[in-house]
Amino acid sequence: MKTVFLGTAWESLETLKVLHNDPNFEVVCVITTPDKPVGRKQVMTPSDVKKYAIENSIPVVHTEGKTENYIKVLKKYDPEIVVCKAFGEIVPKEFLEYPKYGCINIHFSILPKYRGAVPIQKAILEGEKETGISIMLMSEGLDEGDVLEIFREEIREDDTNITLRERLVKKSTEVLIPTLLKWVNGKIEAKSQKNEDATYCWQKDISKEKAEILWNEYTPEYIARMVRAFVPWPIAWSVIKGDVRKSILGKRIKIYKGALIEYSSEKDPGDLIIDKNILLFATRDPLACLKLQEYQIEGKRIVKENVII
Repeated sequence: MKTVFLGTAWESLETLKVLHNDPNFEVVCVITTPDKPVGRKQVMTPSDVKKYAIENSIPVVHTEGKTENYIKVLKKYDPEIVVCKAFGEIVPKEFLEYPKYGCINIHFSILPKYRGAVPIQKAILEGEKETGISIMLMSEGLDEGDVLEIFREEIREDDTNITLRERLVKKSTEVLIPTLLKWVNGKIEAKSQKNEDATYCWQKDISKEKAEILWNEYTPEYIARMVRAFVPWPIAWSVIKGDVRKSILGKRIKIYKGALIEYSSEKDPGDLIIDKNILLFATRDPLACLKLQEYQIEGKRIVKENVII
């Protein structure tokens, strides 16, 4: 089948690889976002998907969100199926309706729950016990298309955005091809979503402002989930207060890894406690503290636990 692939990020790359290496699919074109400036020197850098495509002699197109550019792809490559993962552009209706077998999207949630941009982070933040992979038909609405298959995945107590995402990416590469083959062979009936059950998550839900820990407002459990959900970006953070050295008082601290522990404290919520070589934050529960396992104080390098500051 002549296949056009849409994607940008590293997780998209893993999807492209399985398509490219499967004899049932001929990836005739890749659509990805334009090169972006990266690093202090702002060097123009292609996406991981573009790098792979060039290395494997797959044509690359930058549509830049323009309908006319999508139409050109259809006329030139005449795809029978389109597969999308973590692309980052709104795809026009004309493109969605063209392929014989439709445009297929891989979404990391159990639809219709957590439609939108950050379903993994949102599932962790909300304390969900499971998430999943929804393989679905793309539509004009945000993740509203009919669903072909859903594959469920447990959210472990120590899962972070990184560990859970890596597991979902791996699992999606294992289930994608069998699902697509069943679909094109008429062995799957696409099922519509119940819009009344839909919930949404947006990029703004994990903004730097949202990553500030509000010690008096949030439960200790929610704070621990923030730490796990906000890696590798934007990283949960707070401002240091309490009975600490003046050199760090008032400075911002980013928390890359932490764990709730039983620790009796009469300190105010958000006070930093230094107990020998252990750093903890008091919470609104006088019997629970957040132990810091990996952190970075403003202007300093990232350090791990058992380092005295």
